[in-house]
Amino acid sequence: MKTPLTIITGILLTLSSLTFAEQNSNIAINGRWLTLTEAYTLQQRFGTNIAPGQYLVDENTGCWYNQSTGTSGCISDNNVAYNTTRGGGSYDNHGNWNHYDRNSRWGVGGTGDGCIYTPEWSNC
Repeated sequence: MKTPLTIITGILLTLSSLTFAEQNSNIAINGRWLTLTEAYTLQQRFGTNIAPGQYLVDENTGCWYNQSTGTSGCISDNNVAYNTTRGGGSYDNHGNWNHYDRNSRWGVGGTGDGCIYTPEWSNC
């Protein structure tokens, strides 16, 4: 399964050969400023406007953090399951997520309305 960052990287690599001296946009992903064409293509691909800022994108989950505004989310059209070196989890486009660490046997999760929970506590 291709990760969201793999899709983004593929689009950027394809477009980089087409854009010679094009002006950069106001969007950076993992330290690389996108050209106007790249930014437009990503917005079309994901069907949403991407707010200006410097983004960190996790290649395993597709989750992102805008360092300029402090906002975050996950790139997803549906429920997604993922695996990390220590466990696995899932998230959906409603803000619900969870992660379980196999080594510590500990889980944590959250809901789109801000609830965070573990086996021992919750702010719900």
